[in-house]
Amino acid sequence: MERDKRAQHEGLQGELYRLLMENSSDYAIFIIDPAGFIIAWSGGATNVLGYAEEEILGKSLDTLYLPEDIQGGVMAREMMAALEEGRASNERWHVRRDGTRIWCSGVITPLKDEHGNLRGFAKVVRDYTDRHMAELSLRESEERLRVALDAAKMGTWLWQVVPDRQRLDPSLRRLMGVEDDRILHTVADFIALIHPEDQAAVRQVFDAAVAEGTDLTVEFRVIWPDGSVHWLRDQGKIFRDASGAAKAMTGACVDITERKLLEEELQRRAEQLAEADRRKDEFLAMLGHELRNPLAPVRSIMEVLRQKMPGDRQLEKAFSIIDRQIEHLVRLVDDLLDVSRITRSKIHLHKEVVDLSTLVGQAVDSVRALVDARDHELMISLPMKPVHLEVDATRMTQVINNLLHNAIKYTDPGGRIWVTGERTRDGVELRVKDTGHGIAPELLPKVFDLFIQGDQAPDRSQGGLGIGLTLVRRLVEMHGGIAQALSDGPGKGSEFIVRLPASVLVTGGRAAAGPAAGPAREGAVPAVSRRVLVVDDNPDVAESLVMLLEALDYKVCKASDGAEALALASAFRPEIVLLDIGLPEMDGYEVARQLRRQPGLDGALLVALSGYGQEEDQRRSRAAGFDHHLVKPVGRAMLQSLITSWGHPPPQA
Repeated sequence: MERDKRAQHEGLQGELYRLLMENSSDYAIFIIDPAGFIIAWSGGATNVLGYAEEEILGKSLDTLYLPEDIQGGVMAREMMAALEEGRASNERWHVRRDGTRIWCSGVITPLKDEHGNLRGFAKVVRDYTDRHMAELSLRESEERLRVALDAAKMGTWLWQVVPDRQRLDPSLRRLMGVEDDRILHTVADFIALIHPEDQAAVRQVFDAAVAEGTDLTVEFRVIWPDGSVHWLRDQGKIFRDASGAAKAMTGACVDITERKLLEEELQRRAEQLAEADRRKDEFLAMLGHELRNPLAPVRSIMEVLRQKMPGDRQLEKAFSIIDRQIEHLVRLVDDLLDVSRITRSKIHLHKEVVDLSTLVGQAVDSVRALVDARDHELMISLPMKPVHLEVDATRMTQVINNLLHNAIKYTDPGGRIWVTGERTRDGVELRVKDTGHGIAPELLPKVFDLFIQGDQAPDRSQGGLGIGLTLVRRLVEMHGGIAQALSDGPGKGSEFIVRLPASVLVTGGRAAAGPAAGPAREGAVPAVSRRVLVVDDNPDVAESLVMLLEALDYKVCKASDGAEALALASAFRPEIVLLDIGLPEMDGYEVARQLRRQPGLDGALLVALSGYGQEEDQRRSRAAGFDHHLVKPVGRAMLQSLITSWGHPPPQA
């Protein structure tokens, strides 16, 4: 009975073995003897490896391996591993009957009888070529991505909000200077890698992204193990589940160290340029002061000589030459300071209603001596009816003056200059045309640029800094207009056109200002004699000014500093004080304030004489109590007009 059951069991096992071997279609099952020769082959093995049973039985297992695996003794190692461990798993390339390769995952198991004797090995192999190739492709893609990220100095991260788990890819670990063996789990671990001074800001951005759903954008520093500091820019996006709860966040960091270093360098350069610009402005102001100071005594002495020796035609001609050259130098200094102020937007327009003919007349009067000296024919054509403009009269006169100077400069003696003004449908148009040297085509588009000059050959050089036309354009543009230059080329003259918009025209009942009346106060009456106090620490300036005033029959007293001026003023009781600003120890502003507080001097005429004439200097003068702020050198006519027009009667002796 027992024998029958055993036979029945063995028969069932055999039947099951047969069914297993025949029905394994997608994986290979085969048996090898202890020497490694194939003794059983399933139908699935035929499907997977391509060999029919009759073709493969009796052949070595090496038939299915690559040549390099055969040489390496792979079969023996697999069999030994199976004996030692009870079974062995492996993945490797196998060779099909047609010579193609397939990637197989296999398990080999030793077969022993009831006495423990090795009877062979069973091996199960499955084709995973598609999966393996996909994995290879994925790894290659990941490697390409890693190379690209490293080349771009980028890295990625993924944060699972719940539970708090964060993963940094290898590229980002390198960017953040993380050692290979350092374990990072949470977002706190990530933030701990950041520069201590930036950690709070990064934590705040992460919290805001989770709470508000905003995208994450933050820049921070990291310190590498070698102590170097690197900047990263991090950008991330939050993802939420169906309920709206924060689920995960993914992002990327890019190394912006070079950009930050460049920004720091640009900032440093900008600060240097700003400092250089400030020093340049200070230098220009000082240059104006230092150039004007020596001109003051030259002009004063010239006026003294002119006063002492009237009627001498040769001397008068010499005086005129000196006067023109002084005016030329002063104009150069003024232009230099003006262009500096304009480029820094430091000039503000003070508009008033003025007639076009007044502007042109004042500009022409200022250049009349130069026109006569070069024997130019100057022709002026203006509308018969007044054209009232609301402009900064001083600046618009300066525009016309600069255009006239330019025409005089580049027109040979005996040439012609036309000044034409007319009202147009779009506003006002002013033209200054000459028969001068003309403008080369390549220079014409740049003629209004700073420091651009025309032909400066020795026989044509008339001086100048190349900034007059720049001032013209900037001042015209500040009035809403445009400036244009025309020329048919060298030797064919040039024409400059200023067009002002209709918005500057005054068509109502507001009256235009007449010609400048000078500094006289309303109700002023000329005086027979005046007491004048001159205060200047430059002996030549002070002495020459005293000489000029005495030549004009004024009573003059001089002081070289503020303390002396205050002491003299209480005894001398001056009606007019010509006061230098740049005095030692006590500057002119403080002297003016103290003079105003002295009995009887609160109504005296205080005139600031200075080499500095910028708007800020004039504002400070007014605040200190000065009536006028004159820039050195001051001409006799201006000085005499101020003194004689002062409206207070001279004190009784």
